[in-house]
Amino acid sequence: MIKLIGFDLDDTLWDVAPIIRNAESHLNQWLIENVPALKFDVISMRELRHEMLIKEPHLVNQITEMRRRLIERAMLLSGLDNQTADRYSHDAIEQFLFARNQITLFDGAENALSVLEKQYRLCALSNGNADINRLGLNHLFDFAFSAEQVGMPKPAPDLFSAALNHSQLSAGQMIYVGDDPKLDVDAAKKLGIYTIWMDRGTKPRGDSKPDQTITRIDELAAAVDQIHSDAGRLG
Repeated sequence: MIKLIGFDLDDTLWDVAPIIRNAESHLNQWLIENVPALKFDVISMRELRHEMLIKEPHLVNQITEMRRRLIERAMLLSGLDNQTADRYSHDAIEQFLFARNQITLFDGAENALSVLEKQYRLCALSNGNADINRLGLNHLFDFAFSAEQVGMPKPAPDLFSAALNHSQLSAGQMIYVGDDPKLDVDAAKKLGIYTIWMDRGTKPRGDSKPDQTITRIDELAAAVDQIHSDAGRLG
């Protein structure tokens, strides 16, 4: 019997590209206004990323801290002292996260979540740094884990294992919904988790077949019902 439904967030419940563009634009404007001595903008900071990851490779799995360190490094190279760079980099990343969590859900997404949360536990499992509390969606989700929290991003099993351990459920009691055939569908299927692929027509198919495929979020409830019915017959 299905008891838990996990969700990827970016490009599953909303279109992430315009959100990141807006967040970077917001961050850039804040830096111009608050750190006029900075000799880098958001784009030119990316040139520092490779050098930083050579020195601190663990940051590749810590996307928020990696961005903050990039900002801090740019400030130090612009002549700010260590204490000032540290303080402003923390302020700057808060500005980025504020804008990064200003999302517009796909039409029907909130209604679909509202319907499902009355029957199942819902969780968010994301490689990104969207935050259900900042998003104002914490009333719909039981819990959430990010790759930064658990240490490894999908397709590693860590996020799924964290969800199953937290909920004390088996893989066969969970459905995972995501848009990426490899990071979401293949990764979850390897653990025996049922999957629903949100096919947005932008990514090639993965190695495994999802249990259900949808192209619109308003098809989600029916897809969940079908898996729940199939799982009941099998178990």
